[in-house]
Amino acid sequence: MTTETLTSTLPATATGAEAVIRTLEANDVDVLFGIPGVHTLALYDALRDSSIRHVLARHEQGVGFMTDGYARVSGKAGVALVITGPGVTNLATALGEAYTDSSPILAISSNVERAWIDDMRGNLHDLKDQLGVTAAVTKWNGRAMSASSAGSLVETAFWHLRTGRPRPVHVEFPLDVLDEPLGQETPVASIQPGRLAPGMAEINAAAEAIERSHRPVLYCGGGAVSSGASAAVTQLAERLGAPVITSIMGKGAIREDHPLSLGALWSNGNAVDEVLRQSDCLIVIGSKLGYQETGLNLPIPGTLIRIDIDPREMHLNARPDIAIEADARLSTEALLERLGDIDRGTTGFGADAITSARQRAEASAYGADRRALVDALRRAIPRDGILSTDMTQLAYVATYLYPVYEPRTFLFPMGYGTLGFALPAAIGAKIARPEATVVAMVGDGGFQYTMGELGCAVQERLGVPIVIFNDSTYSAVKSSQERTRGGRYIGVDLVNPDYVELARAYGIPGVRVETPDALEREVRLAADRDLPTIIDVPIPGWVSTPDH
Repeated sequence: MTTETLTSTLPATATGAEAVIRTLEANDVDVLFGIPGVHTLALYDALRDSSIRHVLARHEQGVGFMTDGYARVSGKAGVALVITGPGVTNLATALGEAYTDSSPILAISSNVERAWIDDMRGNLHDLKDQLGVTAAVTKWNGRAMSASSAGSLVETAFWHLRTGRPRPVHVEFPLDVLDEPLGQETPVASIQPGRLAPGMAEINAAAEAIERSHRPVLYCGGGAVSSGASAAVTQLAERLGAPVITSIMGKGAIREDHPLSLGALWSNGNAVDEVLRQSDCLIVIGSKLGYQETGLNLPIPGTLIRIDIDPREMHLNARPDIAIEADARLSTEALLERLGDIDRGTTGFGADAITSARQRAEASAYGADRRALVDALRRAIPRDGILSTDMTQLAYVATYLYPVYEPRTFLFPMGYGTLGFALPAAIGAKIARPEATVVAMVGDGGFQYTMGELGCAVQERLGVPIVIFNDSTYSAVKSSQERTRGGRYIGVDLVNPDYVELARAYGIPGVRVETPDALEREVRLAADRDLPTIIDVPIPGWVSTPDH
């Protein structure tokens, strides 16, 4: 059920741009990320009279990643504001990441005047099909063709953001619509849809299957985190004595030092795989069971129960015996209520077997020989602190071996796998939770994609430690060339700036560290500052060649 609350009324003389900003305010938006341009002047002028904070990025890709980081950490919709044409295409990469990782972003763009849209008459920032560009990376697109529809279009966007699977949406406003008066008094509404509750027939069927099982296992994905199901997941696992495996996006669904946690450690043939093969009931909560993490060969012995808000995902990679299409938290809570006082905490696999499986899986995990650096970060970051990572080798190690204790504290560009995510996402995270320790973990190659956002971090005075693992190489690509192309290397070795000198140019601290202990110390010191700190960490290359 959708609750629509009228918050105020705009006068007939108000403009389309004013309607947009007032509707954002009514829907609990307190910050937006953007870069102004001549096509968004009306929106920025309206923003001057608003309570909404504007965070100025340096590139629209940074705008998108900041918005994504804000959304992942806060659980609220992030709002990005960009110009027509190049602003939209620059933003599209970040929207693609948010789409694959189920992050709620409202992208607002302008367009040329209504008479010229899609005609390519030579107008500034012309794009022949702007809605077509954004359609590929959003769940819903809208265009306002009159000022009177501007506010209601934003309300519709919030309905799409707050129902079903959280994914980006986009609304577009032609230049003349933004400056056009509404022409009549117009109400402004807050849109708050209710969560999708599970059907009791499906809950009963799942509960009966669980009651018949002897060794149930839980597998939690990003949906368990985004729905706020962590407490219910932990309680269900404890009632059943069931080990909990997570996907990378599901890290934090249960604290990873819980005796029942097996983390994101599953891989084919390892110790966690052995546990899964002994199961007779697998309960998947909010995960697509995607190819990157399962290779589509995750063993599913016995009964498969799937809880997912997205009907397409429900049958895509593994067909369930029992499908519960509903909100993950509400469904898990309903299962708990239906199961009543069932307590199998001393049956199933046993605590010693679960602990042994986790330890053996950690010992054989990718990059276990380099985990000292990851461990140093974990020691330096408080339990509720946030680590924002990029697509870099040590981040891959962290997906397995960096334990996460709270939901929404581990950010990784999982689905799209884009470089340049870590720093701007950390900025968005710090804006969302200014009291928290937020650390960006990035490789030297990925850092250069969005290192211009240092300017934003400095301007906003954000105390974010930026840890650059530096081997002057696109290491993941080079490793693949070694493994699959016989070491025929091309285009993977980098010439980098001196990152300590770069920090000096921005007027911020910069240090170079050589050991895990030094890394831990410098991250702790940097987290207490009110400016970003660059921590350059030279590391050995991941591929040994005559030149490196």
